[in-house]
Amino acid sequence: MTAETRAHLIQEAYDRQVIKAVLATPVVTTEMLLLAADKLGAETVLIEVARTRWDLQEAQLLLIERLDHASARRVAESWGYVGRELCTALIDVAVRDRPKALEKGVASDTGRKAERDAWMAKVEAWHNDIWALLSAESAKGMWPELIARGVDHDSTGLIVNLLLSEAEELTDGTLSACLKSAFADGAPRADSDPDFRGWEAWLELERIADIINRHPRALLLHGTTLRPRVAALTALAVADSREKGISKWDWSHFEPFAAVCTSPEVLADVASLLSTAVRPSWQRGSGPDPEWGTGRTKAADALAVNPLLPSVALALIAPFLSPSVAARFVQHPDEQVRKAVEEVVAQAIGKMRSERHGARTSRKEPERLAVPLDEVLAESGDPRAELAAFLPLKGPAAYKRQVAEAIAASRFADADLLRQLPAHIALGSTAQASGVAQLLQRELGDDTDAWEAFVEKVRRLTPNATKNLSTLIDEALGSGPGA
Repeated sequence: MTAETRAHLIQEAYDRQVIKAVLATPVVTTEMLLLAADKLGAETVLIEVARTRWDLQEAQLLLIERLDHASARRVAESWGYVGRELCTALIDVAVRDRPKALEKGVASDTGRKAERDAWMAKVEAWHNDIWALLSAESAKGMWPELIARGVDHDSTGLIVNLLLSEAEELTDGTLSACLKSAFADGAPRADSDPDFRGWEAWLELERIADIINRHPRALLLHGTTLRPRVAALTALAVADSREKGISKWDWSHFEPFAAVCTSPEVLADVASLLSTAVRPSWQRGSGPDPEWGTGRTKAADALAVNPLLPSVALALIAPFLSPSVAARFVQHPDEQVRKAVEEVVAQAIGKMRSERHGARTSRKEPERLAVPLDEVLAESGDPRAELAAFLPLKGPAAYKRQVAEAIAASRFADADLLRQLPAHIALGSTAQASGVAQLLQRELGDDTDAWEAFVEKVRRLTPNATKNLSTLIDEALGSGPGA
Protein backbone atom coordinates (compact mmCIF):
# COMPACT_ATOMS: atom_id res chain seq x y z
CA MET A 1 0.00 0.00 0.00
CA THR A 2 1.48 3.30 -1.09
CA ALA A 3 1.82 6.35 1.17
CA GLU A 4 -0.80 8.12 -0.94
CA THR A 5 -3.25 5.25 -0.40
CA ARG A 6 -2.59 5.29 3.33
CA ALA A 7 -3.18 9.04 3.51
CA HIS A 8 -6.45 8.64 1.52
CA LEU A 9 -7.57 5.83 3.84
CA ILE A 10 -6.98 8.04 6.88
CA GLN A 11 -8.85 10.90 5.29
CA GLU A 12 -11.89 8.78 4.40
CA ALA A 13 -12.03 6.48 7.42
CA TYR A 14 -14.76 6.84 10.03
CA ASP A 15 -13.45 4.23 12.46
CA ARG A 16 -10.82 5.64 14.84
CA GLN A 17 -9.26 2.20 15.24
CA VAL A 18 -8.68 1.97 11.50
CA ILE A 19 -6.81 5.27 11.56
CA LYS A 20 -4.68 4.16 14.50
CA ALA A 21 -3.93 0.85 12.73
CA VAL A 22 -2.71 2.71 9.64
CA LEU A 23 -0.51 4.96 11.78
CA ALA A 24 0.97 1.93 13.52
CA THR A 25 2.63 0.79 10.32
CA PRO A 26 6.29 1.63 9.74
CA VAL A 27 5.58 3.99 6.86
CA VAL A 28 4.08 7.17 8.37
CA THR A 29 4.50 10.63 6.93
CA THR A 30 3.95 14.11 8.29
CA GLU A 31 0.94 14.46 5.99
CA MET A 32 -0.63 11.30 7.43
CA LEU A 33 -0.17 12.51 10.99
CA LEU A 34 -1.73 15.89 10.23
CA LEU A 35 -4.69 14.20 8.50
CA ALA A 36 -5.10 11.88 11.49
CA ALA A 37 -5.04 14.87 13.85
CA ASP A 38 -8.01 16.31 11.97
CA LYS A 39 -9.97 13.18 12.85
CA LEU A 40 -8.54 12.14 16.24
CA GLY A 41 -7.26 15.44 17.59
CA ALA A 42 -3.65 16.57 17.87
CA GLU A 43 -3.39 15.46 21.51
CA THR A 44 -4.44 11.88 20.73
CA VAL A 45 -2.05 11.58 17.81
CA LEU A 46 0.87 12.96 19.85
CA ILE A 47 0.19 10.70 22.84
CA GLU A 48 -0.79 7.45 21.10
CA VAL A 49 1.13 7.55 17.85
CA ALA A 50 3.85 10.15 17.51
CA ARG A 51 5.33 9.67 20.98
CA THR A 52 7.89 7.12 19.81
CA ARG A 53 8.42 8.48 16.31
CA TRP A 54 11.38 10.75 16.88
CA ASP A 55 11.97 10.61 13.12
CA LEU A 56 8.83 12.73 12.72
CA GLN A 57 9.79 15.71 14.89
CA GLU A 58 8.66 18.16 12.21
CA ALA A 59 5.19 16.66 12.37
CA GLN A 60 5.28 16.69 16.17
CA LEU A 61 6.09 20.39 16.19
CA LEU A 62 3.22 21.10 13.80
CA LEU A 63 0.84 19.06 15.96
CA ILE A 64 1.97 20.86 19.14
CA GLU A 65 0.91 24.14 17.52
CA ARG A 66 -2.69 22.84 17.67
CA LEU A 67 -2.69 22.23 21.44
CA ASP A 68 -4.13 24.34 24.22
CA HIS A 69 -2.36 24.76 27.59
CA ALA A 70 -4.13 21.82 29.25
CA SER A 71 -3.48 19.36 26.43
CA ALA A 72 0.16 20.54 26.19
CA ARG A 73 0.60 19.57 29.83
CA ARG A 74 -1.05 16.18 29.31
CA VAL A 75 1.15 15.43 26.29
CA ALA A 76 4.32 16.31 28.22
CA GLU A 77 3.27 14.19 31.19
CA SER A 78 2.44 11.29 28.90
CA TRP A 79 5.77 11.46 27.11
CA GLY A 80 7.83 11.66 30.30
CA TYR A 81 11.12 12.71 28.73
CA VAL A 82 10.77 15.55 26.22
CA GLY A 83 13.58 16.80 24.00
CA ARG A 84 14.64 20.43 24.26
CA GLU A 85 13.00 21.63 21.06
CA LEU A 86 9.72 19.85 21.74
CA CYS A 87 9.77 20.97 25.37
CA THR A 88 10.24 24.58 24.31
CA ALA A 89 7.40 24.24 21.79
CA LEU A 90 5.04 22.80 24.43
CA ILE A 91 5.82 25.65 26.85
CA ASP A 92 5.41 28.33 24.19
CA VAL A 93 2.08 27.00 22.91
CA ALA A 94 0.78 26.84 26.47
CA VAL A 95 1.83 30.43 27.15
CA ARG A 96 0.15 31.64 23.95
CA ASP A 97 -3.14 30.01 24.99
CA ARG A 98 -3.96 32.97 27.20
CA PRO A 99 -7.55 33.12 28.55
CA LYS A 100 -9.56 35.80 26.82
CA ALA A 101 -9.49 39.00 28.87
CA LEU A 102 -12.62 40.22 30.56
CA GLU A 103 -14.49 43.03 28.87
CA LYS A 104 -13.53 46.45 30.13
CA GLY A 105 -15.30 47.31 33.35
CA VAL A 106 -16.15 43.75 34.34
CA ALA A 107 -13.28 43.53 36.83
CA SER A 108 -14.80 46.31 38.93
CA ASP A 109 -18.43 45.37 38.44
CA THR A 110 -19.64 43.65 41.62
CA GLY A 111 -22.79 42.58 39.82
CA ARG A 112 -20.74 40.21 37.65
CA LYS A 113 -18.71 38.55 40.39
CA ALA A 114 -19.47 35.04 39.12
CA GLU A 115 -18.05 35.88 35.68
CA ARG A 116 -14.99 37.49 37.24
CA ASP A 117 -14.40 34.48 39.50
CA ALA A 118 -14.72 32.10 36.55
CA TRP A 119 -12.15 34.13 34.62
CA MET A 120 -9.75 34.09 37.58
CA ALA A 121 -10.13 30.30 37.78
CA LYS A 122 -9.20 30.03 34.09
CA VAL A 123 -6.10 32.19 34.62
CA GLU A 124 -5.07 30.08 37.60
CA ALA A 125 -5.47 26.86 35.61
CA TRP A 126 -3.44 28.39 32.77
CA HIS A 127 -0.61 29.33 35.14
CA ASN A 128 -0.71 25.90 36.80
CA ASP A 129 -0.38 24.09 33.48
CA ILE A 130 2.53 26.26 32.35
CA TRP A 131 4.29 25.81 35.69
CA ALA A 132 3.81 22.02 35.41
CA LEU A 133 5.62 22.18 32.06
CA LEU A 134 8.36 24.46 33.40
CA SER A 135 8.99 22.49 36.58
CA ALA A 136 9.33 19.12 34.83
CA GLU A 137 12.80 17.63 35.19
CA SER A 138 13.39 17.80 31.45
CA ALA A 139 12.63 21.56 31.48
CA LYS A 140 14.54 22.74 34.57
CA GLY A 141 17.88 22.76 32.78
CA MET A 142 16.38 24.95 30.06
CA TRP A 143 15.39 27.86 32.31
CA PRO A 144 18.47 30.00 31.50
CA GLU A 145 18.01 29.66 27.74
CA LEU A 146 14.27 30.35 27.96
CA ILE A 147 15.00 33.58 29.85
CA ALA A 148 17.84 34.45 27.47
CA ARG A 149 15.42 34.75 24.55
CA GLY A 150 14.74 38.26 25.85
CA VAL A 151 11.78 40.32 26.97
CA ASP A 152 10.59 40.74 23.39
CA HIS A 153 9.75 37.04 23.16
CA ASP A 154 6.07 36.31 23.79
CA SER A 155 6.76 33.73 26.50
CA THR A 156 9.56 35.36 28.49
CA GLY A 157 7.49 37.64 30.71
CA LEU A 158 5.20 34.93 32.06
CA ILE A 159 8.01 32.38 32.36
CA VAL A 160 10.09 34.83 34.43
CA ASN A 161 7.13 35.71 36.65
CA LEU A 162 6.37 32.05 37.31
CA LEU A 163 9.99 31.26 38.13
CA LEU A 164 10.16 34.15 40.59
CA SER A 165 6.83 33.33 42.23
CA GLU A 166 6.84 29.53 42.20
CA ALA A 167 10.41 28.17 42.13
CA GLU A 168 11.76 27.22 45.55
CA GLU A 169 15.42 27.35 44.57
CA LEU A 170 17.05 29.32 41.78
CA THR A 171 20.76 29.49 41.10
CA ASP A 172 22.31 32.94 41.40
CA GLY A 173 22.66 33.07 37.64
CA THR A 174 19.05 32.18 36.95
CA LEU A 175 17.73 34.44 39.71
CA SER A 176 19.83 37.35 38.48
CA ALA A 177 18.62 36.80 34.90
CA CYS A 178 15.00 36.69 36.06
CA LEU A 179 15.37 39.90 38.08
CA LYS A 180 17.07 41.72 35.20
CA SER A 181 14.26 40.64 32.90
CA ALA A 182 11.45 41.53 35.31
CA PHE A 183 13.01 44.76 36.61
CA ALA A 184 15.23 46.16 33.89
CA ASP A 185 15.60 49.53 35.60
CA GLY A 186 14.59 51.37 38.74
CA ALA A 187 11.77 53.33 37.15
CA PRO A 188 8.16 52.08 37.28
CA ARG A 189 6.01 52.02 34.16
CA ALA A 190 5.28 55.47 32.82
CA ASP A 191 2.39 54.43 30.58
CA SER A 192 -0.03 53.29 33.30
CA ASP A 193 -3.48 54.85 33.66
CA PRO A 194 -3.24 57.82 36.08
CA ASP A 195 -6.47 56.69 37.77
CA PHE A 196 -4.90 53.34 38.66
CA ARG A 197 -1.25 54.36 39.00
CA GLY A 198 -1.25 54.35 42.81
CA TRP A 199 -3.09 51.03 43.03
CA GLU A 200 -0.69 49.46 40.52
CA ALA A 201 2.26 50.80 42.53
CA TRP A 202 0.99 49.12 45.71
CA LEU A 203 0.51 45.85 43.81
CA GLU A 204 4.04 45.95 42.39
CA LEU A 205 5.47 46.73 45.83
CA GLU A 206 3.62 43.68 47.14
CA ARG A 207 5.00 41.60 44.28
CA ILE A 208 8.58 42.73 44.98
CA ALA A 209 8.08 41.91 48.66
CA ASP A 210 6.87 38.41 47.78
CA ILE A 211 9.89 37.86 45.53
CA ILE A 212 12.36 39.01 48.20
CA ASN A 213 10.66 36.84 50.81
CA ARG A 214 10.95 33.82 48.53
CA HIS A 215 14.44 34.68 47.25
CA PRO A 216 16.31 36.64 49.96
CA ARG A 217 19.36 36.98 47.69
CA ALA A 218 17.36 39.18 45.32
CA LEU A 219 18.44 42.40 47.02
CA LEU A 220 22.05 41.29 47.02
CA LEU A 221 22.00 40.37 43.32
CA HIS A 222 19.79 43.18 42.00
CA GLY A 223 19.53 45.67 44.85
CA THR A 224 20.92 48.58 42.82
CA THR A 225 17.77 48.39 40.69
CA LEU A 226 15.22 47.12 43.20
CA ARG A 227 15.89 49.74 45.89
CA PRO A 228 15.31 52.81 43.68
CA ARG A 229 12.32 51.06 42.13
CA VAL A 230 10.80 50.48 45.58
CA ALA A 231 11.42 54.15 46.42
CA ALA A 232 9.80 55.34 43.19
CA LEU A 233 6.80 53.02 43.56
CA THR A 234 6.34 54.10 47.17
CA ALA A 235 6.34 57.75 46.15
CA LEU A 236 3.57 57.03 43.61
CA ALA A 237 1.55 54.97 46.07
CA VAL A 238 1.89 57.51 48.89
CA ALA A 239 0.98 60.46 46.67
CA ASP A 240 -2.08 58.64 45.35
CA SER A 241 -3.19 57.60 48.85
CA ARG A 242 -2.81 61.13 50.19
CA GLU A 243 -4.98 62.42 47.38
CA LYS A 244 -7.66 59.71 47.39
CA GLY A 245 -7.53 58.36 50.93
CA ILE A 246 -6.95 54.80 52.13
CA SER A 247 -9.71 52.21 52.18
CA LYS A 248 -9.77 49.40 54.72
CA TRP A 249 -8.56 46.99 52.02
CA ASP A 250 -5.53 49.15 51.18
CA TRP A 251 -3.94 48.59 54.60
CA SER A 252 -3.08 45.02 53.59
CA HIS A 253 -0.37 46.40 51.24
CA PHE A 254 1.65 47.85 54.12
CA GLU A 255 2.71 44.62 55.82
CA PRO A 256 4.58 42.97 52.90
CA PHE A 257 6.12 46.33 52.00
CA ALA A 258 7.36 46.96 55.56
CA ALA A 259 8.89 43.49 55.75
CA VAL A 260 11.36 44.13 52.91
CA CYS A 261 11.90 47.89 52.70
CA THR A 262 15.49 48.83 53.53
CA SER A 263 15.30 52.59 53.07
CA PRO A 264 14.74 54.70 56.21
CA GLU A 265 13.56 57.61 54.06
CA VAL A 266 10.96 55.49 52.27
CA LEU A 267 9.77 53.95 55.55
CA ALA A 268 9.46 57.43 57.08
CA ASP A 269 7.34 58.59 54.12
CA VAL A 270 4.95 55.68 54.55
CA ALA A 271 4.82 56.23 58.33
CA SER A 272 3.87 59.88 57.72
CA LEU A 273 1.09 58.72 55.40
CA LEU A 274 -0.20 56.31 58.02
CA SER A 275 -0.24 58.92 60.79
CA THR A 276 -2.38 61.34 58.74
CA ALA A 277 -4.45 58.82 56.77
CA VAL A 278 -8.12 59.37 56.06
CA ARG A 279 -10.72 57.19 54.43
CA PRO A 280 -11.68 57.76 50.78
CA SER A 281 -14.43 60.33 50.25
CA TRP A 282 -16.90 57.65 49.19
CA GLN A 283 -16.50 55.93 52.57
CA ARG A 284 -16.49 58.90 54.94
CA GLY A 285 -20.25 59.27 55.17
CA SER A 286 -20.86 55.67 56.20
CA GLY A 287 -20.02 56.15 59.90
CA PRO A 288 -17.14 54.67 61.90
CA ASP A 289 -15.57 51.53 60.48
CA PRO A 290 -13.77 49.36 63.07
CA GLU A 291 -12.11 47.34 60.29
CA TRP A 292 -10.40 50.48 58.99
CA GLY A 293 -8.90 51.18 62.43
CA THR A 294 -7.85 47.57 62.84
CA GLY A 295 -6.17 47.65 59.43
CA ARG A 296 -4.24 50.79 60.34
CA THR A 297 -3.06 49.20 63.60
CA LYS A 298 -1.78 46.12 61.74
CA ALA A 299 -0.01 48.37 59.24
CA ALA A 300 1.55 50.43 62.05
CA ASP A 301 2.72 47.26 63.81
CA ALA A 302 4.37 46.04 60.61
CA LEU A 303 6.21 49.33 60.09
CA ALA A 304 7.26 49.59 63.76
CA VAL A 305 9.08 46.26 63.83
CA ASN A 306 11.26 47.21 60.85
CA PRO A 307 14.57 48.12 62.54
CA LEU A 308 15.32 50.73 59.86
CA LEU A 309 12.31 52.88 60.70
CA PRO A 310 13.63 56.22 62.05
CA SER A 311 12.72 57.19 65.62
CA VAL A 312 10.86 60.29 64.44
CA ALA A 313 8.68 58.13 62.19
CA LEU A 314 8.15 55.59 64.98
CA ALA A 315 6.91 58.39 67.26
CA LEU A 316 4.41 59.41 64.55
CA ILE A 317 2.81 55.97 64.29
CA ALA A 318 3.12 55.06 68.00
CA PRO A 319 -0.44 56.20 68.86
CA PHE A 320 -1.79 53.66 66.36
CA LEU A 321 0.22 50.65 67.57
CA SER A 322 -1.37 47.68 69.26
CA PRO A 323 -0.57 47.51 73.00
CA SER A 324 1.54 44.36 72.56
CA VAL A 325 3.80 45.99 69.96
CA ALA A 326 3.87 49.34 71.80
CA ALA A 327 5.11 47.53 74.93
CA ARG A 328 8.29 46.57 73.04
CA PHE A 329 9.34 50.19 72.90
CA VAL A 330 8.75 51.37 76.48
CA GLN A 331 12.53 51.48 76.98
CA HIS A 332 13.30 53.07 73.62
CA PRO A 333 16.17 55.59 73.80
CA ASP A 334 14.07 58.29 72.13
CA GLU A 335 11.94 60.18 74.67
CA GLN A 336 9.16 60.99 72.19
CA VAL A 337 8.78 57.32 71.34
CA ARG A 338 8.74 56.32 75.01
CA LYS A 339 6.07 58.85 75.90
CA ALA A 340 3.88 57.87 72.96
CA VAL A 341 4.04 54.13 73.59
CA GLU A 342 3.63 54.54 77.35
CA GLU A 343 0.37 56.37 76.68
CA VAL A 344 -0.81 53.54 74.41
CA VAL A 345 0.03 50.94 77.05
CA ALA A 346 -1.56 53.02 79.84
CA GLN A 347 -4.76 53.43 77.81
CA ALA A 348 -4.86 49.69 77.18
CA ILE A 349 -4.43 48.94 80.89
CA GLY A 350 -7.10 51.49 81.80
CA LYS A 351 -9.49 50.04 79.27
CA MET A 352 -8.83 46.54 80.56
CA ARG A 353 -9.54 47.59 84.14
CA SER A 354 -12.65 49.46 83.09
CA GLU A 355 -13.93 46.42 81.22
CA ARG A 356 -13.27 44.16 84.19
CA HIS A 357 -15.04 46.60 86.53
CA GLY A 358 -17.91 46.89 84.10
CA ALA A 359 -18.16 43.13 83.86
CA ARG A 360 -18.34 42.86 87.66
CA THR A 361 -20.90 45.61 88.08
CA SER A 362 -23.00 44.50 85.14
CA ARG A 363 -23.24 40.99 86.49
CA LYS A 364 -26.78 41.16 87.87
CA GLU A 365 -27.13 39.69 91.30
CA PRO A 366 -30.18 37.46 91.69
CA GLU A 367 -32.93 39.11 93.68
CA ARG A 368 -32.89 37.78 97.24
CA LEU A 369 -35.84 37.73 99.61
CA ALA A 370 -35.64 39.77 102.81
CA VAL A 371 -36.90 38.35 106.11
CA PRO A 372 -40.37 39.85 106.68
CA LEU A 373 -40.92 42.13 109.62
CA ASP A 374 -42.81 40.73 112.61
CA GLU A 375 -45.86 42.78 111.64
CA VAL A 376 -45.98 40.97 108.32
CA LEU A 377 -45.20 37.60 109.89
CA ALA A 378 -48.00 38.06 112.36
CA GLU A 379 -50.48 38.28 109.49
CA SER A 380 -49.27 35.01 107.97
CA GLY A 381 -50.80 31.74 108.97
CA ASP A 382 -47.52 30.28 110.32
CA PRO A 383 -44.85 32.88 111.28
CA ARG A 384 -42.34 30.24 112.38
CA ALA A 385 -42.60 28.41 109.07
CA GLU A 386 -41.95 31.67 107.25
CA LEU A 387 -38.69 32.09 109.21
CA ALA A 388 -37.74 28.42 108.84
CA ALA A 389 -37.90 28.83 105.04
CA PHE A 390 -34.70 30.90 105.23
CA LEU A 391 -32.78 28.07 106.93
CA PRO A 392 -30.25 26.67 106.41
CA LEU A 393 -28.64 29.96 105.42
CA LYS A 394 -27.69 30.26 101.73
CA GLY A 395 -26.14 32.90 99.52
CA PRO A 396 -23.30 35.41 99.89
CA ALA A 397 -21.84 35.93 103.37
CA ALA A 398 -23.34 39.41 103.73
CA TYR A 399 -26.82 38.15 102.84
CA LYS A 400 -26.55 35.19 105.24
CA ARG A 401 -25.54 37.53 108.06
CA GLN A 402 -28.44 39.84 107.26
CA VAL A 403 -30.94 36.95 107.36
CA ALA A 404 -29.49 35.51 110.57
CA GLU A 405 -29.69 38.86 112.34
CA ALA A 406 -33.30 39.36 111.18
CA ILE A 407 -34.35 35.92 112.44
CA ALA A 408 -32.57 36.51 115.76
CA ALA A 409 -34.45 39.80 116.14
CA SER A 410 -37.87 38.23 115.48
CA ARG A 411 -40.15 37.34 118.39
CA PHE A 412 -41.33 34.34 116.43
CA ALA A 413 -37.88 32.63 116.49
CA ASP A 414 -37.93 29.55 118.76
CA ALA A 415 -35.08 27.49 120.23
CA ASP A 416 -34.87 25.19 117.19
CA LEU A 417 -34.41 28.13 114.83
CA LEU A 418 -31.85 29.78 117.13
CA ARG A 419 -29.76 26.59 117.14
CA GLN A 420 -29.33 26.92 113.34
CA LEU A 421 -28.04 30.50 113.47
CA PRO A 422 -24.32 31.41 113.65
CA ALA A 423 -23.39 31.13 117.35
CA HIS A 424 -22.03 34.68 117.68
CA ILE A 425 -25.30 36.14 116.28
CA ALA A 426 -27.60 33.99 118.43
CA LEU A 427 -25.57 34.69 121.58
CA GLY A 428 -25.31 38.40 120.82
CA SER A 429 -29.02 38.98 120.23
CA THR A 430 -30.62 40.93 123.09
CA ALA A 431 -34.08 39.99 121.83
CA GLN A 432 -33.31 36.30 122.28
CA ALA A 433 -31.19 36.49 125.47
CA SER A 434 -33.82 34.78 127.60
CA GLY A 435 -34.57 32.09 125.01
CA VAL A 436 -30.88 31.36 124.45
CA ALA A 437 -30.25 31.13 128.20
CA GLN A 438 -33.08 28.63 128.58
CA LEU A 439 -31.74 26.65 125.63
CA LEU A 440 -28.24 26.44 127.07
CA GLN A 441 -29.53 25.51 130.54
CA ARG A 442 -31.59 22.76 129.03
CA GLU A 443 -28.73 21.42 126.87
CA LEU A 444 -25.71 21.81 129.21
CA GLY A 445 -27.53 21.37 132.51
CA ASP A 446 -25.20 20.97 135.54
CA ASP A 447 -22.23 19.67 133.50
CA THR A 448 -19.43 21.97 134.71
CA ASP A 449 -16.93 20.64 132.17
CA ALA A 450 -19.40 21.28 129.35
CA TRP A 451 -20.01 24.83 130.52
CA GLU A 452 -16.26 25.52 130.73
CA ALA A 453 -15.72 24.06 127.28
CA PHE A 454 -18.63 26.10 125.90
CA VAL A 455 -17.27 29.36 127.35
CA GLU A 456 -13.81 28.64 125.93
CA LYS A 457 -15.24 28.01 122.48
CA VAL A 458 -17.29 31.21 122.62
CA ARG A 459 -14.12 33.17 123.43
CA ARG A 460 -12.50 31.81 120.27
CA LEU A 461 -15.37 32.87 117.99
CA THR A 462 -14.59 35.61 115.46
CA PRO A 463 -17.15 38.11 114.13
CA ASN A 464 -17.26 36.27 110.79
CA ALA A 465 -17.45 32.74 112.21
CA THR A 466 -20.11 30.62 110.53
CA LYS A 467 -20.32 27.85 113.16
CA ASN A 468 -23.93 27.64 114.35
CA LEU A 469 -25.07 27.44 117.96
CA SER A 470 -26.07 23.80 117.69
CA THR A 471 -22.56 22.79 116.64
CA LEU A 472 -21.02 24.78 119.47
CA ILE A 473 -23.25 23.06 122.04
CA ASP A 474 -22.51 19.60 120.62
CA GLU A 475 -18.75 20.28 120.74
CA ALA A 476 -19.01 21.43 124.35
CA LEU A 477 -20.84 18.26 125.28
CA GLY A 478 -18.12 16.22 123.60
CA SER A 479 -20.30 14.96 120.74
CA GLY A 480 -19.19 17.43 118.04
CA PRO A 481 -16.24 17.06 115.63
CA GLY A 482 -14.30 19.90 117.33
CA ALA A 483 -14.49 18.46 120.83
